[in-house]
Amino acid sequence: MGLFTKAEYKTVLMDFKFLEDDGLPCIQAYDGTYYCNAFYTIITREYSMWEDGRYKKLAEDLSNAQGNMKIAVELKYKKGKPVDFKIDLHKLASSLGNPDCENLELTGWGFYDHPTEFP
Repeated sequence: MGLFTKAEYKTVLMDFKFLEDDGLPCIQAYDGTYYCNAFYTIITREYSMWEDGRYKKLAEDLSNAQGNMKIAVELKYKKGKPVDFKIDLHKLASSLGNPDCENLELTGWGFYDHPTEFP
């Protein structure tokens, strides 16, 4: 085994919970083994989502979809153990049927192997 091992990636489908914390979207993807908490804001060039109702529609779509669909999460493995994750916003937008998912920007995250308080 070399000093520097190459990271491996695996995409898995996970259940998710959606909620808003201080008016901002939060997604927790989970499969009973891993819990991936992601906190988002809206990208600057799309701040108009707040005024034109697109954010409200996105929040409703995410809220209605929780428990009814799974989302694609890319897990990053090092030395055979998961160390990081990324929720694929492009695939989420496609699955949800709402392209505004791609206007989310990650602002914070947490990766756990046990249930956590969210947020």
